[in-house]
Amino acid sequence: MLGCRLRLRISCLDSPNEKNQLTNPFLRNVLGESIFSSVHQNKKFVVGDDSQAFTKNKPSTKTKSPKVKSLTAKDRFNSKFPHINIDYYTNLTKALLTNFYPKTCPTCNVLLTKEVSTRENAILCPECNYHGSRTVGTSLHHLKVPLWTFSYILVEAVQRFPLGLSASEIQRKLCVSNNTGILLKRRLQVFLSEMIPSIKALMVEDICKSWKGRNLPESGDLSKIIKGKPVVHTDTLALFSATPSMRSNGHLARKKHTGQTASIYLSDRVAEQKGKYQIGSLIHTIAIKGKGIILTSVPDQKQTTLQPLFDFLPQNAPLCSDEGIPWMERYNRNFRSVNHSARSKDGKRNVWAKNRWSKNGISNQVSEGTQRSIKYSFLASYSYFKPESGQLYLNEFSALKAIRVYGVEELLRVSSHQKVHLSSKKTKELGKVETKYRIKPNSSIKHSDSKYLLKTVDSFKYIPPTPNGRIRRDFSNSRKRIDVKFRNLLEKNEFYELRQAHIDYLDFMIDGPKHRRLKEKYFNSLSYMLWNKVNHESESYVNSEEWKFLKDRKPLIRILSRWAKLGIAKVTKVKTKAFDEFELKVQKLIPILPDVLYTYDRSDFLNYKEQSKNIKVIMIPTQVGSKSKYGLTKKERDKLIRGCNGKFQNKKKRH
Repeated sequence: MLGCRLRLRISCLDSPNEKNQLTNPFLRNVLGESIFSSVHQNKKFVVGDDSQAFTKNKPSTKTKSPKVKSLTAKDRFNSKFPHINIDYYTNLTKALLTNFYPKTCPTCNVLLTKEVSTRENAILCPECNYHGSRTVGTSLHHLKVPLWTFSYILVEAVQRFPLGLSASEIQRKLCVSNNTGILLKRRLQVFLSEMIPSIKALMVEDICKSWKGRNLPESGDLSKIIKGKPVVHTDTLALFSATPSMRSNGHLARKKHTGQTASIYLSDRVAEQKGKYQIGSLIHTIAIKGKGIILTSVPDQKQTTLQPLFDFLPQNAPLCSDEGIPWMERYNRNFRSVNHSARSKDGKRNVWAKNRWSKNGISNQVSEGTQRSIKYSFLASYSYFKPESGQLYLNEFSALKAIRVYGVEELLRVSSHQKVHLSSKKTKELGKVETKYRIKPNSSIKHSDSKYLLKTVDSFKYIPPTPNGRIRRDFSNSRKRIDVKFRNLLEKNEFYELRQAHIDYLDFMIDGPKHRRLKEKYFNSLSYMLWNKVNHESESYVNSEEWKFLKDRKPLIRILSRWAKLGIAKVTKVKTKAFDEFELKVQKLIPILPDVLYTYDRSDFLNYKEQSKNIKVIMIPTQVGSKSKYGLTKKERDKLIRGCNGKFQNKKKRH
C-alpha cells in the first residue's frame, strides 16, 4: 500500500530536473538577480521518501503519542508533492507579485511589505498595519490553490518554450480538476498578456537605438547596411484551417471565398445554419530577429485592419514584407517588399525566379520562421482552440519569447519607467503598465468584485465577425477580380507596382470613404478623356483650350504625375525661364489604362509638391534678338564660335 501511494504521488507531478531547480543558471538569467536573490532558498529541501518519513514518525506503543495538529486543506494539497521545493516557488510568486503589482497603503502611501505567517495572500503596512491582499486586482485574483502553483507553471512554460503548456497538462501535473486547470491557464495568460506594452516599448527602443532616424537607400543591395541591425519583418498566417467537411457541410461546392480567409471561415450557407462563421485563426506577425515578437489575431488582411497594428513602431522604421501590404509604401519610406511570385527569366527551364524569397537583402524570413514555430508548437500542444481565445494564446507566446530574450528585469525596467526615455508620445504610453494594469497607489481595493478575472480575460479576447456582418461586407479577393483585359499586362514583372496600385483601387472602392470614392470617379473620368487624346507612337501636347471647363490644371497634373510614377505614360513639362507658364507633352507606354487611385490622404496631400518629381522638365530659354537666316540668335552664334575657337587652340597646343 505504501509503494502504491509513493508511485501515485510521483505520477501526479513528474517534471525533469526538479532537484536542480535552485541553482538553475537559465532561471537566474531569465528572472534576473533582483528577483532571484529575493527568493528565499529552502536549505532543508530534500527529495524525500515517504517510507522513511512513515517509519520515523510512527509512534511507539510504549511512549505516549504527542498531540498532532489537524492538517489543513493547503497542507493536504502540498503533501502530494514531496519532490517540489514549495517554499522556493511560493517566494518566487510573492516576488513577482511585489514587482509587477506593487500595493501601497492608502493612508501612509508606503508599499505593503509586512507578511502574515499564517496567511500567504495577506500583506500588511509596516507602519500602521493596514491589511491588504497580494492577489486582489491581479491575475491571481481570488486564487483558491496555493501561491506556488502559479510560479511553478510559469517556470514550466518558460522552460518548455516554444512548446505550449496546455490546461490538461496543468491538470495532470497538479492533480487538480479540469476547471481549476483551465483557470490556472487563463491566469498565466492574463499575467503574460499584460507584458505586451512593455515588449512593444523594448522593440521601439532597439530600433531607435540602432537606426537613429537614418533612412535606407532607395535602390541597391541592402545586405551590408542592415546586417546586425534590428529590421521589422511582417507576415500573416492561417492557423487551424477549417476542413472541407466543416466548410461545405457535406462537400458542397464553394464558389465565392478564396485566399487565406477562405480557410478559416465557413461558407455562407453553413454559417447561417450553424450560427458561427469563423473556425480558424488568422495571425498577423511582427518580428525582429533575436528580439521580441507581436502576434495579433485579425479577421482579414485589409488595410483598415492591418495598418493600426504598426502604429507603435517609430516613423519610417525599416520594415520588410512580401507583396501582401503594398499600401505600406505610401506611409513608410523605409518599407521594402519581396515578390514571392516572381517568374524566372528562363521560362523554359524554371517557372519561379531564384530570388523570389530574398532579393538585395530584402526578405521576411524572420516572420516566416516565427510562423513555422507557432504552427508546429500550437498543433502539438493544443491541437485546436477557438478563435475567441486565440489572442490569449498569442500573447502568451509573445511574452514567453520576450522573457527568454530580454529577461524579467528588463520588462520591469520599462514598465516602471526607471530609465526608459522615448521620443514619441505614442511610444511613451506603451510602457505605462502601472496606469493601465497596476493598482493605483491611492485607489481603494474592492474585495467584492469576484468577476474581476473573468472581465480581464474577456478584455483580451478576440471578437470574430458575425455571419450576417461577414456575408454582407465580404467580397472575393481583389487579386482574383482583376479584369481579363488587364490581367495579361499586369502579370509581367516590370508592371508589378502598377498591378499593386490597381489592386489598391479595387480594395478602396469597396470600403473606402464615400467622399473620396466620388472624387475617384471624377478623376477616372478625366483620366479616360485624357487617355483618348494621347498618341501611343509619338509625344503629343495637351491642348489647354480643350480643358477650359476646368478651373485650373491641377487635376491634369495630378493624373499625369501618377502616370509617370507608375510607368503608364512618359510625361514631359516644357517650361521657359521668363514665365511660369508651361506645356505638357504625353506619350503612352502601355496600350490600355487600368484604374488607379488619384486622390491622396491628408499626409500625402501636404507633400503634394514631391509628387511631380517623376515628370521630366525641359527648360527653353527665351529668345533675345531676331534670328539670322541660319536659325541662330546672336548669343547662340557667339557661343558656337567660342566653342570652335577653343577646340582649334587645343589642337594647336597638342601639335
